[in-house]
Amino acid sequence: MTGMTQGYNGSQVLFRQAKARALAARRFAREADQEQAEGRSGIERRQREKDAVIATLVLTQGAGEAYVNWVFLQAGVTPTGTWIDRWRGLRNAARGLGRDDKFGLPREHRNFFNELDSWRNYLLHGDEKARKALHQALEALGGADLTDETDLLDSTYATSVIDRAEAAFRWAEQHTGIQAPLLDGAWVAFDEC
Repeated sequence: MTGMTQGYNGSQVLFRQAKARALAARRFAREADQEQAEGRSGIERRQREKDAVIATLVLTQGAGEAYVNWVFLQAGVTPTGTWIDRWRGLRNAARGLGRDDKFGLPREHRNFFNELDSWRNYLLHGDEKARKALHQALEALGGADLTDETDLLDSTYATSVIDRAEAAFRWAEQHTGIQAPLLDGAWVAFDEC
């Protein structure tokens, strides 16, 4: 199939849905707090909050991977390595786009992508290797010694994930000129949350 154009940027859909799930996590947390204030357990709402945070993590990781691949497609440059390697190599895409390529991936973004990748592998695979990688990523971030990593998965964390993803997307857009998902179609409708 020669002559095929690349007209679909999946990062838009994935990040919009990640934002919707993060907003839903906040709603579930409020509902759980209200139930507990009324003397009920709030357990079901807390589980829905955690489910929404898990979806936020997986969708955000997918958006990050889709966006960096989209940038390379627009640049006409063949990427190599993992999706995180591609973020580290965005200067190659910037060069292909005729932009300044004298930059490197900031440490906070690199650490965030490693964190996302570890969560994604842990949540979707759950094997021993994924568990160890998540522990290492959380320790590198100064995480507390936890008996259950999923205790970290609350609406505050989901908001943090979205904020850090937006910062990374803004940074990449600034260097490559390729529209980031937060600015192009990543709005969230009320009925999605």
